[in-house]
Amino acid sequence: MSLSIQPVSDGVQTAVVVVDPYSSGKYLLHEFENLGVTMIAVRSTTKMSKQYLRSHDTNLRFFVKVLEFEDMAGGVQQLVDSLGSLPYKIIAVLPGSEPGVVLANLLAHELRLPTANPIELLPARTDKAEMQDALRKNGLLSAKQFKSGNLEQLLEWARNEGQWPLVAKPVGGAGSEGIFFCNQEDDIKAAHKHIIGNCSSIGALNTQLALQEFLRGDEYIVDTVSFDGKHICVALWVYQKIHGLPWNHTAIMPSTYMLLPAAGEIQDALVGYVFKVLDAVGLKYGPCHTEVILTDRGPVLVEVNARMHGLQGPRLIELCTGVSLATYTIDSMVFGGKLFQHLYDAGCVAGGRYLYPLQKNCKTVCLMSPVEGWLQSSIANAIAKMNLPSAIEVLPTVTMGEWLYATKDLPTLAGSVLMVHESIDQINADIQKIRDAEARLELYPVLLDDSC
Repeated sequence: MSLSIQPVSDGVQTAVVVVDPYSSGKYLLHEFENLGVTMIAVRSTTKMSKQYLRSHDTNLRFFVKVLEFEDMAGGVQQLVDSLGSLPYKIIAVLPGSEPGVVLANLLAHELRLPTANPIELLPARTDKAEMQDALRKNGLLSAKQFKSGNLEQLLEWARNEGQWPLVAKPVGGAGSEGIFFCNQEDDIKAAHKHIIGNCSSIGALNTQLALQEFLRGDEYIVDTVSFDGKHICVALWVYQKIHGLPWNHTAIMPSTYMLLPAAGEIQDALVGYVFKVLDAVGLKYGPCHTEVILTDRGPVLVEVNARMHGLQGPRLIELCTGVSLATYTIDSMVFGGKLFQHLYDAGCVAGGRYLYPLQKNCKTVCLMSPVEGWLQSSIANAIAKMNLPSAIEVLPTVTMGEWLYATKDLPTLAGSVLMVHESIDQINADIQKIRDAEARLELYPVLLDDSC
């Protein structure tokens, strides 16, 4: 089903706004370029980690204009006025990555765009504690929690609960950033010291943290796209998490992500729950990347992320199912949901929901360094020399000559490896070779003295 865009009736050229076009947002840019859609970039802030900022100069060629929101003392209204002074009619606003979610929603609301999600529930889509409260209000399974910036209040809640372990996390942020696995009060103190008063990788100042019950069970990712309050699932992933690393006992880290078939008893339970979660947090339009743990009680939310699957997610979904997540997203947010409605209706006719085809197997491997120092050789080259049949791309976060951190969360990953192959056995064999090389420190030769 082809997507096409037409100028508005008065002849004014149309354009879309992408807020913080980093991470997987690059796939939106390429898709829009292929469709001939004019793009305007808005940067919410420059005070964020290099993993978000390093692509800015590379992506400048996509935009007819780049607006810097942090320079606008007049806030969102000034941004609206700045866009209004340009010779374009804005037909959609999309977040390009996690930092842009809030501003994109506020801007879409001020522009009165039909695909703007309700701002009264924006905290339920962006605050990891508020989203749990929204579930409770709607009678859905949720995690027990307490939110505060006060250490003594957090410790008192933990004592009253009397159940360990607990999980401490920033109420904002991206992915597993800043998440602590707490077995005792000293771990809560360490989490508080690390989180409160510091800025996240997306530039937000952490003033509160959420202390939550530890949810036991396998963790899943449910990638969805919504249009007019209806939802389809376009990818389901299960991932192995490590609770505590030999060099950092409070870390909670994903190890691998694996794409699952669309159908199955577990899949049905997850998707049914997530669709209700999306309703509870007011996600009516666009993509969402939802993390859920399947506990003995049933599925329980970890967090919703009202944007596309990060990093290479859209590309992997396309390689393995035939349609990119960026295509689904643009269809929903810009083209009136024509593709969405076709797939949604087909699922209803079949007596259920849309089931994406799984054409190839896929895993993403998170590279975890036990050491830190100045990296002396290329991680990508070291893995390339291993000639792994299923490894289609290596994405190091650190290049030779840069400082490599000992991994403790997503921002300190040494990188990731994308594995796609018809045979899951081949993928698993290749992953074991990577882990063996990590254990031998062959991927991470470092020096502590950069003068050497």
